Amino acid sequence: MMAQIGIGTENPSSGIEIEGSVRFRNLQEGDLQQFNREVLMDNQGRLGYLEIESERSYFVKMISDEMEDKVVLNQTDKSKDLFLEIELELLPRTISIFEIHYNVPVSFETEGYSAFSDTPLVSEIGVRLMKKEEQEGNYSNVAEGNRSLSIPSEYEKTYPNLEFRRSFIEGMNIQEVLNSDVHSKKITYKLMSYTKDNDGIVQYGSQMSDGRGEAGMLLIKVYHKPYYGETINE
Repeated sequence: MMAQIGIGTENPSSGIEIEGSVRFRNLQEGDLQQFNREVLMDNQGRLGYLEIESERSYFVKMISDEMEDKVVLNQTDKSKDLFLEIELELLPRTISIFEIHYNVPVSFETEGYSAFSDTPLVSEIGVRLMKKEEQEGNYSNVAEGNRSLSIPSEYEKTYPNLEFRRSFIEGMNIQEVLNSDVHSKKITYKLMSYTKDNDGIVQYGSQMSDGRGEAGMLLIKVYHKPYYGETINE
């Protein structure tokens, strides 16, 4: 004989069948070594599982940050914080994969050069990707995540004349970070601006004085995969 239990239904077709939502309280927090199966559900509501593969990464979430105000660099400024910053958790005994995207509008000043062309007052503008792990005191530069634009020495004159020209700096970088510890850690990514040979004004994000423009954005997609190597601080 086989007993079947129905909750919300009088005719269960499985060992336990529930009609309605299910809620669990105070589930045990686990890691990918101990809890190495993920629960799946088909279109009939039946549950199954899939073994978690050691080399497979699992999408967790997507986090974004947006500039709330403009950042202006003048002739004396080499670099400034763009106030685009995201803090992330490094899970115990886990390899975290961060797919980092950013897009920052930038405007730079020009001056009249001749009847046919204007001269930009900066030769290079860019964005630097920075990171800081929990145990570190200062940010370090992630060189492979940097992007820059070299500005042509002449721009065709516009009508009406424009004091500022607009562009954007877009970057993407993938970071793979191992936490072999048994405790969670924190890591933070942020963006810094920089300019080269700037004799005018450079503005990152937000609006120009004429009301046009848009905010800069930092977006990070988070993936995890299990780590089966040697652990520390057991």
